[in-house]
Amino acid sequence: MGQYIDILKDKVVVITGTTSGIGKGMAKLFAEQGAKVVGSGRRESLGQQVAEEIRAAGGESIFVKTDASDPEQVKNLIDTAVNTYGRIDILVNNCAWEPTIMLKDLTWEDFRKVIDTNLGSYTMATVYALGYMIPQHYGRILNINSVTMEQIVPGVGVYSLAKAAIHNLTKTTALEYAKDGIRCNEICPGLILAGAFEKPEIREWAKDSIENGTPVPRLGTVEEIAYAALYLLSEHADFCNSASLFVDGGRRLI
Repeated sequence: MGQYIDILKDKVVVITGTTSGIGKGMAKLFAEQGAKVVGSGRRESLGQQVAEEIRAAGGESIFVKTDASDPEQVKNLIDTAVNTYGRIDILVNNCAWEPTIMLKDLTWEDFRKVIDTNLGSYTMATVYALGYMIPQHYGRILNINSVTMEQIVPGVGVYSLAKAAIHNLTKTTALEYAKDGIRCNEICPGLILAGAFEKPEIREWAKDSIENGTPVPRLGTVEEIAYAALYLLSEHADFCNSASLFVDGGRRLI
């Protein structure tokens, strides 16, 4: 990605959802910038591959298999990071599950899975990380939110509900722990060339939404999200607290 300039030198960074997409992109960029990256996710083989690629390039990384909807596994992730590297400096909440379900078709099981995977995982990872960050009087928490926090789309309303709650989690964390040397911000991506959008047939299906539903008529890239995250986690953004950085091409305006 970018030139190695040690922006995150020796920082211990925990990222949820590093097996692909935005999480993978952030893990690699942060390692290039000197961070010790603790990745996580449910797909162990993919997660281990990302960690191995980082180590092969000269960086430091481990992977901890984690179902982020399970609080005990999230606690194990945070504890493993501290047991391995002695501290946790940065937490990036990134994992997500975005089903397409109209409200009338929603089941309780679907609702719980959306809330547990999105809001629940972010909340409990933050709680466990704060337990280590507060005593060291330093911490940076970044929540990967979504443009759907503001822009409601038919079929993803419950996902949007969880993302709106993550926005308030960001504000609550930022307000309550600024005095402890902890900052909490969020990035709200729009349509990104990752996941389903890596498939040409999906891009063709969504062509009108991409070209006419976004003032900048294209998909964003994983790199654009990763560099935005790098800024908010760097010392250059130390006066940013409870900031919501939309990287969406202006999509929320339409």
